[in-house]
Amino acid sequence: MNQKLINIILGAGIALLLLLQLKNVGNTTSTSSAVKSDTSRPLKLAYVDLDSIQEKYVFYKEKMQEFEKKKESADRDLNNAFQKIEAEKNAFAQRGQSITQAEYENFQRAYQSKMQNLDQQKQLLENSIAAEGAKTMEDLKKRINDFLEEYNKKHAYSYIFSYSTALNILFYKDPSQDITDDVVAGLNAAYKKSGDKK
Repeated sequence: MNQKLINIILGAGIALLLLLQLKNVGNTTSTSSAVKSDTSRPLKLAYVDLDSIQEKYVFYKEKMQEFEKKKESADRDLNNAFQKIEAEKNAFAQRGQSITQAEYENFQRAYQSKMQNLDQQKQLLENSIAAEGAKTMEDLKKRINDFLEEYNKKHAYSYIFSYSTALNILFYKDPSQDITDDVVAGLNAAYKKSGDKK
């Protein structure tokens, strides 16, 4: 497992956040068309920079550090298991001409079985890490949405978009509409207050 896998998981998480947000915007627009629109209120837009949330939101940074430690531990365990199997193979090979055909076949079967088990273990660990990454992204999305729902009661934005350099769908963004610093500060305060912080 490498940094590329983490980037793919994070990119997929960000894409999921963006798609879900766009889906929610579509759902609210379809339901709001059935309700009489309030034309007295001007359209007010804002955006949140997801890259900044990744850099500054304590919850996210802690989760990514935990994620990285688990990944490194899994890599280390798999590497140790592989080295142990290879050491057994080398020790067996050093016996040279004294190895019988039956011993060779038995060892070969056992070696292949151990390597298959190691591959399965690696796949299970990768799947577990990917599932944990997806769960973290879902938790992040929920925390952001919950915070923005409260935040918007005071600020009354019509839409709050997400922005990321990886998934840039906004062709132009007015820096005066960037509420990222407010959102990060609020998310960090809520996280600290929640007692989830280690």
